[in-house]
Amino acid sequence: MTITLTSKNQITLPKKIVDALRLHKGSLFNVSVKSNRIELVPLEVSEMEFTDEDYKKLDKLVKEEKRKGAKKMTRDYINNITKL
Repeated sequence: MTITLTSKNQITLPKKIVDALRLHKGSLFNVSVKSNRIELVPLEVSEMEFTDEDYKKLDKLVKEEKRKGAKKMTRDYINNITKL
């Protein structure tokens, strides 16, 4: 999955990701740089629990990305989310 940085240094998260993580307008993220990668970790005021269905959606997204030739970063992102 490829996204583009705008002239105002903004990116748009693909709908598949927004839906899989149940994000909404105003969602907050912790942003960090690790080994030349940008990591966005959603923050929630209350504890967020993932259902089996949520994990299935995330795994499906990872498989789609791998099929498209995505790098390991997607799996790392999923692993970090599951630790929340």
